[in-house]
Amino acid sequence: MATFFLKTFLLVSLLLFGVLLGMEQASKNMNSMQASENTGAFQINTSNGVEAEILGTSITPHDLQSKQKTIEDANEFNVLGQLGSTLSNWLSSLIQAILAFVLTVITTLLSFFQR
Repeated sequence: MATFFLKTFLLVSLLLFGVLLGMEQASKNMNSMQASENTGAFQINTSNGVEAEILGTSITPHDLQSKQKTIEDANEFNVLGQLGSTLSNWLSSLIQAILAFVLTVITTLLSFFQR
């Protein structure tokens, strides 16, 4: 079983590496056809702060911070999340109580038959 997971992980890793390598090669070839100066699909510039570019889309730390702030604002209060959490706690308590009762009954019956 472990060898299956290892082989599967290695195969998926190899395929992912192949996809990334293919994207990089395609980007370089497209740039050479267009006589462009871009070097590839993935670029990191550190001249004026850290800035990354993936397939022509520029990503800066400021962009990431604003997106994180937007996500935090959206997740301040999630009614369905709170409802799911409460329901999960209730179901866990109910199942624990039922299992405790069943195990008590089984223990009592086993001790009764041992006498």
